Amino acid sequence: MWIKLKALSSILSHLLIGIALVDANLRCYDTGNFTLNSTYGKNRDLILASLLPNVSANGGFFTASISQDSNKIYALGMCRGDSTPNGCYTCLNASIQDLIASCPNRKEALSWGGDPPCLARYANRPFFGILELQPTDAGYNTADITSNLTQFDTIWESLMDRVVSKASSGSSTKYATGEANFTAFQTIHALMQCTPDLSHKDSDSCLRQSVSNYESCCRGKQGGYVQKPNCWFRWDLYPFYKRNASTAAAPSLSPPSLSPPPPPPDIKGM
Repeated sequence: MWIKLKALSSILSHLLIGIALVDANLRCYDTGNFTLNSTYGKNRDLILASLLPNVSANGGFFTASISQDSNKIYALGMCRGDSTPNGCYTCLNASIQDLIASCPNRKEALSWGGDPPCLARYANRPFFGILELQPTDAGYNTADITSNLTQFDTIWESLMDRVVSKASSGSSTKYATGEANFTAFQTIHALMQCTPDLSHKDSDSCLRQSVSNYESCCRGKQGGYVQKPNCWFRWDLYPFYKRNASTAAAPSLSPPSLSPPPPPPDIKGM
């Protein structure tokens, strides 16, 4: 069972001024409105519609802008790195319809809809290539890590570092997955992705901040995720993505040693 944290409210509420929460995977920014039949409104619908064929046709990421001056609008779409073209199209179509329905006259909004998720975003200001760490959406699995948490954290943190490095160093696609064995029967799986318009430095910052946010709110849980305007991160104890060797982080050269199982109890005869 997943528990959602509404924009990490207990940790980051002081950073979320100016953003109205509609649902857990969608944000309507309270930064300006437009009249529904205005030029800006028509441009908003037009540019969002243009994302549908272009994102899946361009490797899962596309940016566009339209018009000039006060009617100019910018839009971005991205699908998760293991999405199929059809899955990408379906996710974006649903996310765009949600944006239009839930933020009908807002000049800026974003959605992380779908599973696997996709990102649809528009604004009346340029945001391509700009690192933005807010708003943040997060959630975690209600089940707890029941084994040695200190040992688990050591393995988990090593894996997160490797996946951050792999994802942020990408060029056309900033996407990576990775695995690490915790026990003979448990494997930690992680996935990270940034919008490719970010620099290596900003991608690294976005992902490391996401990992830090998760550790602050949800350490000790069996899985979780954090989503930001430029990146998303998820981990779990089961494979939730399609593995691809070219996007997989290299395994640790010296994985942390696991503690041996406790000796069996003495059995005394009668």
